[in-house]
Amino acid sequence: MIKTRPFLVTAVCLCLLLSGTYYFIASFSYLNDPETQATMEQIAIPYPLQVAMLYLNLIIMIISAIFMLEEANWARWTYLGWGFIEIDYTLYLHPNLHDNAIAIAAYLISALILLVPSANSYFSSTIEYVDS
Repeated sequence: MIKTRPFLVTAVCLCLLLSGTYYFIASFSYLNDPETQATMEQIAIPYPLQVAMLYLNLIIMIISAIFMLEEANWARWTYLGWGFIEIDYTLYLHPNLHDNAIAIAAYLISALILLVPSANSYFSSTIEYVDS
């Protein structure tokens, strides 16, 4: 039996892959902006740690998307777990819920899509035994 990937799982993975790649490339530009650096240095968390968390988040997002397209259940749970941690971290940095509403909504929608029954069956590992 051949498993087919649900369309919405493909859509979530492609959105993660494209947005992660875009923000990874764009970060080189906006992290060199003096205004951005000044804003980030006003936050209690040290600037280098903020940059490290940014790149760690983007790398986890991109790698998870690639492996979710290959049916890797660990990638789904890595994305879901890390996304929850990242939202907590972002709300700590910027407690204004209004500023973070779109990111939180996007994460919750993608989490819902990745946890529906069709996604669960796609990510489930079925072992077939062959008599020898």
